[in-house]
Amino acid sequence: MPHPPNPIALEIVGGIVVVALLAFTKTRRWLKARFKTFDLVPEYFEAMRPEFSDVFWGVGVGAGLPFLIYALYSQFAYPTPFVNWMAILGAVFLGGYYLWRADHVRLQPKFVITQVLAQPWTDQNNGKAAMGYYFEVVNTSETTTIRDAQVELAEITPLVENLEWLPVHLIQKHDRSEPLAKTFDLHPGQLKHIDFVSAYQRGQQFTVLHLVSNVNNQVVGRDKRRLKVTVTGENVPSISKWFDVYFDQEGYFVCEME
Repeated sequence: MPHPPNPIALEIVGGIVVVALLAFTKTRRWLKARFKTFDLVPEYFEAMRPEFSDVFWGVGVGAGLPFLIYALYSQFAYPTPFVNWMAILGAVFLGGYYLWRADHVRLQPKFVITQVLAQPWTDQNNGKAAMGYYFEVVNTSETTTIRDAQVELAEITPLVENLEWLPVHLIQKHDRSEPLAKTFDLHPGQLKHIDFVSAYQRGQQFTVLHLVSNVNNQVVGRDKRRLKVTVTGENVPSISKWFDVYFDQEGYFVCEME
């Protein structure tokens, strides 16, 4: 005749089943929550597309090189666990570093002079055709405003008489303040146009559009001059850019960014 089940054993088995069910339920919920975090994978790939080369480089250097050494080494001896873990951690570290670096660079305030733009115009007093040039300064950060930005003509080569006292501030386009402003704030992604040089077509000199009154702003001659512009701001690296300014063979005024 079979023995009746032991009540204590039943309680133990029941307890194990309950704990297992609770653990399974919690684990299932945890896994479900983790899988939900993949909802932004399409956006991740879209965001990573411009930075793919950096990530590939990080993983390649971090993992590819150690595992290449690993493969060669394994031809003669079995690598130790330390070597294996260093290769794995190296891949994780450098891959993560380049992901972080791309985001960090994207958020840092930084000046970029993107282009020089032509502005033809006609002098209403004498009817002469003229050409002016201005350039574009951009704050590439997505989060940080650059305070007290300044744009200056820092150097001219060959030297120009009565302009050797550089640097001198250049004029901000559409600035109507009195006196003309020397500094400005540049918000994330914002651009500022800076007036630079102008001249009559087929003329014999050009004008530097600086804001210091009652001092020379004329550069005489048609030969090529190189003008260096410097952009500075508060707590941000300064940048410099060279421009070639000249009259071409037909006498048209030209300004090109190097």
